[in-house]
Amino acid sequence: MTFLVVGESLVDLIGAPGSWTFTAVPGGSPLNVAVALAALGRPVRFAGEAGDDFFGGLLRDHLTRHGIGTGDLAPAAATGLAFARVGAGGSASYDFRFDWTFSAPVALDGVTCLHTGSLATLAAPGGDHVRGLMRAAAESGITVSYDPNIRPSLIGDRARALAHVEECVRLARLVKVSAEDLDWLYPGEPWPGVARRWAGLGPALVVVTRGADGAAAVLDGEVIACPAPAVEVVDTVGAGDTFTAAYLDTLDGAPLSAERVAEALRRGCAAAAIVCTRAGAVPPTREEVKSFSQGTGASRDEEGHE
Repeated sequence: MTFLVVGESLVDLIGAPGSWTFTAVPGGSPLNVAVALAALGRPVRFAGEAGDDFFGGLLRDHLTRHGIGTGDLAPAAATGLAFARVGAGGSASYDFRFDWTFSAPVALDGVTCLHTGSLATLAAPGGDHVRGLMRAAAESGITVSYDPNIRPSLIGDRARALAHVEECVRLARLVKVSAEDLDWLYPGEPWPGVARRWAGLGPALVVVTRGADGAAAVLDGEVIACPAPAVEVVDTVGAGDTFTAAYLDTLDGAPLSAERVAEALRRGCAAAAIVCTRAGAVPPTREEVKSFSQGTGASRDEEGHE
């Protein structure tokens, strides 16, 4: 696959546990996915926006260092910021300073997979443009990958967000969503039922990541589950995005089968576990993922039990 990732690039200001000291690192869910794909050796373009400021320079340097061009970065009034505080167990909570006005044309020539999601598809006014790109890609026969990656503090009205999320699900062939996001979108509904309902909207594959419980996928009505490797967690920043990159890398445009999806879940869980052992979203190489995933197994569960 030749990947195009569209979405926000932010600078994460990550707070040291128990203090108000912050370290600036490149972030933003789509940017993390693009960088993780590049670390796995995949050709990838990244389209988003960044300011002509110190933090914008940090993002451009980060992309260049990972072999990703900056020609698809549109100018912004200021680079977005996400303040992250790491709590017990390594989980992070966020406070954003972010505007999304993205409206730049994005060429789809030569692209075989468009990945997007998070704030880029929901935040106004840029979200309308990104959803239009998803539609154009789908109509051109390009595989569309989507991850809602909900940020409730910036999304606002749940009903409006849900309508946009379901619109994106209909446009996508591959959907990855966290159980936490599903809990926010559909309070009280068990994830297997929601995943099956989403699969009925059009995607060929719906993957649900479940944190320490691993991940599961719905393919042709069958649930395939994979446990998460046990690791000592430093923080969970970028874990879901790294999972996305690894599972997309494994699928590689091949026909979807239970065996292929099981392997994608194994690689995704391994990649996410590796990132959890590191401070920030530092992606693993293909060799690291392959080695780490050898002890992780997936299984089929047609009932989709939790």
